[in-house]
Amino acid sequence: MKKTIRQLREDRGESQMQLAEALGATGQDIQDLETGIASPSVERLRLLTEHFGVDETAIDLEPNRPPSLGEQVVEALER
Repeated sequence: MKKTIRQLREDRGESQMQLAEALGATGQDIQDLETGIASPSVERLRLLTEHFGVDETAIDLEPNRPPSLGEQVVEALER
């Protein structure tokens, strides 16, 4: 199941500022990524995947999009 940047960050117990420091970004940059106002650049996406230890397909870059039917089924089966 894909996770948002916020979910990945919270799973690690990090604040927005801690993630920003790890990525060489600002707190506002992280807030914009988490709310879907901005999308990460290719370089920032690479840094995020390395930081969280996931591949790019594991990160939901559209946090405000409702889950598709397929995503809902997979999530229900994982419970």
